[in-house]
Amino acid sequence: MKPMDEFRSLATIAGTVGGLLSVGAFLPQAYRIVQRRSAVDVSLSMYVAIMVACVLWMFYAYVHASVELFVTNLAIFAVAIVIAVLRIRYGAGP
Repeated sequence: MKPMDEFRSLATIAGTVGGLLSVGAFLPQAYRIVQRRSAVDVSLSMYVAIMVACVLWMFYAYVHASVELFVTNLAIFAVAIVIAVLRIRYGAGP
């Protein structure tokens, strides 16, 4: 295997792990909201900003034909929507 092929393989692994960690980073927040049925301390504006950023990244990925980047941001967008909906539903507090 050529050094550049090894480098690309390593980059693919790094990108895959980074994407999984990026998506997974949001899951504990969603779980905690559902578990406590409370989202008073969750910033809705932060998740709206994350959703806008994901849409922009998906556009970038589409233009550059990066399926991996598109799918990663689509998954983050989906989790962010769930958290935003949970924030609206459970954000009022007791």
